[in-house]
Amino acid sequence: MTMVKNYFKIAWRNISRNKGFSLLNMFGLSIGITCFLLLAAYIYHESSYERFLPNADRLAYISLTYKSPNSAEEVNSAVTPTGLAPAIQAEFPEVEQATRLYGYTKGSKIESKEALITEKGLLYADQNVFKTLGYKFIEGDSKLALAEPNQIVLTEKLAAKYFPNQSAIGQTLLIDKVNWKVTGIIADLPTNTQLNFSALLSNKGLERYKEMAWSSANDVTIALLKNKDQFGMIQQKLDQMTKSKFAEATKQGYQFRFALEKLTDIHLHSKAAGTGNITYIYILMALGAALIILTCINFTNLVLAHALERKKEIGVKKVLGAARKTIFFQFFFECSIMVFLAVTFSLLTTVLLLPVFSSFMGAEMKLTLWTDPRFYAVLLVFIALLTLLSGGWPAYSIASSKPISIFKRKLTEKQRGISLSKVLVTFQFSISIFFIICTLFASRQMDFIQSKNTGLDRSDMLVIDGRGWQDKERQLLKDKLMQLNGVQGVTASYDNPVNIQGGYSIGEVEGQPSDFDMDVTAIPIEKDFVSVFHIPTVAGEPLSDTDILRARDTISPEYGFVVNTLAASAMGFTPEQAIGKKINLNGRKGSIKQVVASFNFASLHNEVKPIVLFPEYSYFGNIFIRLNPTTPLKDALTQVRAVIKDIDSKNSFEYHFLNDDYNKLYLKDQQTTRVMQLFSIITIAIACMGLFALSAYAVQQRFKEIGIRKVLGASTGKIVKILSVDFMALVLSAVLISVPLGWYAMHRWVENFAYHITLDWWVFILAAISALLVSFVTISFQTVKAAIINPVDSLRDE
Repeated sequence: MTMVKNYFKIAWRNISRNKGFSLLNMFGLSIGITCFLLLAAYIYHESSYERFLPNADRLAYISLTYKSPNSAEEVNSAVTPTGLAPAIQAEFPEVEQATRLYGYTKGSKIESKEALITEKGLLYADQNVFKTLGYKFIEGDSKLALAEPNQIVLTEKLAAKYFPNQSAIGQTLLIDKVNWKVTGIIADLPTNTQLNFSALLSNKGLERYKEMAWSSANDVTIALLKNKDQFGMIQQKLDQMTKSKFAEATKQGYQFRFALEKLTDIHLHSKAAGTGNITYIYILMALGAALIILTCINFTNLVLAHALERKKEIGVKKVLGAARKTIFFQFFFECSIMVFLAVTFSLLTTVLLLPVFSSFMGAEMKLTLWTDPRFYAVLLVFIALLTLLSGGWPAYSIASSKPISIFKRKLTEKQRGISLSKVLVTFQFSISIFFIICTLFASRQMDFIQSKNTGLDRSDMLVIDGRGWQDKERQLLKDKLMQLNGVQGVTASYDNPVNIQGGYSIGEVEGQPSDFDMDVTAIPIEKDFVSVFHIPTVAGEPLSDTDILRARDTISPEYGFVVNTLAASAMGFTPEQAIGKKINLNGRKGSIKQVVASFNFASLHNEVKPIVLFPEYSYFGNIFIRLNPTTPLKDALTQVRAVIKDIDSKNSFEYHFLNDDYNKLYLKDQQTTRVMQLFSIITIAIACMGLFALSAYAVQQRFKEIGIRKVLGASTGKIVKILSVDFMALVLSAVLISVPLGWYAMHRWVENFAYHITLDWWVFILAAISALLVSFVTISFQTVKAAIINPVDSLRDE
C-alpha cells in the first residue's frame, strides 16, 4: 500500500512539474472523450424512441404495403384501414389491445380570451389507447377518459396553457366552435417519440368509425401483444387475414400486405413510418469510435515524446538499480491520473455542452443513461482499458530502454522497418482525411439540394394554416390579399406541396382496358395552384371557374384534372394525347384538363413520380401567399396581417415560409453534415497533435545528426526538408489510404438521393492538399526550431 501511495505521490509531482505538457495532453484526451460522450448521447436518444412506454417490447406498429396492377412499384403507407384494429383484437387471441390514432383535420382553433389559437398535434383516438400505450396519467381515469363523444385528454403543457393555476378536469375547451370536456391529464411526452400530440380526442360518434371500412387507409394502428415473442406468429395470421379480406382484389392483380413491426424499431428502420435514418446512426457511431481511437493514439504519442525530456531521470534511476517494474508503474500511474482527470473533466464538460449540442442537433437530449448504474460500470471499464491502451505501451517502452541508449538520447533501440508511432500517425491522418472528404461531399450535396430547381417555385412563399377557413372566408381573404402591392398570388392545397402524402388510384382510363388501374399520388388544390407556384404547362389549359363549378356540383360532379408528364406517360399518353381523356380517381370522374412538367413533391431522396392535381374545396390544410420580392418583407407581412385581422379579429396570424418546410425534409442530412463538419476539424486537430509529438520525438532522436549537418554546411532549408520529408510521406500514405475509402463511402451515401452531385476528382485533391498543408505547418514548429539551433548545443556532450 505504501508503494502504491509513493507511486501516486511521484506521479502527481511529475504532473505538477510539467504543467504545460500535462494540461495539453489531458486537454486533447478530454476533447476526444467529450465528443464521444456527446455523440453517444445523441445515438442513445435516436435509438430509444418509444422505449419509455411501459410495455414497449410488446407494442407493434402495423403499416400497409400495396400495389395496383399497372403500377411500377409498391407503395409503403404508414396508415391502415379503419377496420384493421377491431378485427385483429377480435380475431387474434395473441393481441391484448389494438388501438387507432387519426389526425384531427379541422381548423384546430381553440378559443381563448385574447385570440383564436391554432394548436398542432390534436389526434382522435380509441378509448383503449391508454390501455395499449400506457401513458402516465396525472389526473383523471384512464379507463373512462375517452369513453364518450367530445371528451378530450390534454398533456400537462397544454393544460397549463389554457387552465393555469387550476385543475383542468371537468373544464371545457372550445375547439372549432365545438365544446370538448377535459377528462384527463397525462404527462408531457418526451422528445424520443414519433407519436407526437398535445391532446387526444374521443373518436366516439365520428362518421368514419361507424363502419369498419377496408377500402381506404387513414389510421395509425398499434397493437399490444400478450407475448413479445409472438411477432412472427401474428405476422403469419395477418397475411392470412389479408388474403381473406382482399381476395377479390387480389384476383384482379392487386397486392396488399400488412407489416407488423416493433414500435421501438419504427423511427430508424421502418420504410413506411420511420422519420430517422439508421445509416446516419452508423456514420455517427463510426465517427465516435474514430475520435476515441485518435485520442488514445494522440495521448500515447505525446507521452512517449515527452519521455525524451526526462531521459536523464530515467537513465539515473536505471543506473542506480531501479527495476523495470518500478519505472513501468511510475509512468503507468502518471498516465492513470491524467486519464482519470481527463475523463472527470469530460463528464463535466458533457453536462455543460449537452444543451448546446442538443440545440445544434435539433433534438432535446437528456442524460437519462447516466442514471443507470451500468453506465458507471462501463465507464470504469472504459477508464481501465483507456489507461492500459494509451498508458501501458509508453510505460513499457520507457521501462524497457537500456541506460546506454537513454544517455545517447534514444529511449528505444533503433527498429527496422516502420515504427509503431509512424503507423499510428498514418492511421490518424487516414481517418482525418477520410472525414474531410466525407464532409466536403456532404456539404456539396446539401448545397445542391438547396439550389436545385425542383420544378416548383418556393421563393417568397408564405404559408398560413388553411384549416378552419370556410370557403367564403377563404375566397374573401384571397380577393383582399390580391389587392395588396406586397402580394403576387394566393392559392391553397390539402397537403404541403413539398411533401405530398395522398395515395390514390386511377382507373377507367379512356383508351385503356377496363381493368386498367394504377397507384398515384394526388392532392386537392385551389384553382390557381399551378400558376401561383410557376409550374410550367406542357399541354392543355389551366383550370377555370367553370371547372370549379362542375367539380362542386352536388348531383353529378365532373372534375377537371391536372396531371404531370409522368402520370400521362404511365397512362400510355403523350402530353397532347392526354388532354380530354376521361379518368376515374377514387370515384371522382372527369377528364384531363392540363398536363404540367413533372416536379418534385417529396424529398430528393426519391425520384419524381406521377401525380394528379384536382379541384376539391371541402378542405385545404394550407393557404399559400406569394409575396412580392420588391416589397420589404416587414411591410408585406404587416399588410397580410391587417387583411387577416380584418376578416377574423381573433386570428393569431401564425405563419412560416415554404422553404422552411422544404429544409425540414433534410433535417437529418443537415444535422449529420454539421456534426461531420465540426468533428472533422477536431479529428484533424487531434491528428496534428499526434504528428507534433512524433516530429518532436524524431527531432530528439536526430539531435546530433542535425548538429553535424550544420557543421558540415547544411542550410536551414535543407535540414527542414530532410526532417520533413519522412513525415510528409506518412501523410501522403494516409491520403492514398483514405481517398479510395472516402470515394466508396460517399458513393454509397449519395445513392440514398435520387438526385445528387457527382464525386468530382478535385474534391479529393483539395482534401489531400489541405491535409498536407496543415501537417507541414504542424511539423514546421519542430523542424525549423531544430534547424536553427546552435550546433554547439547539440554536440556539447561529444
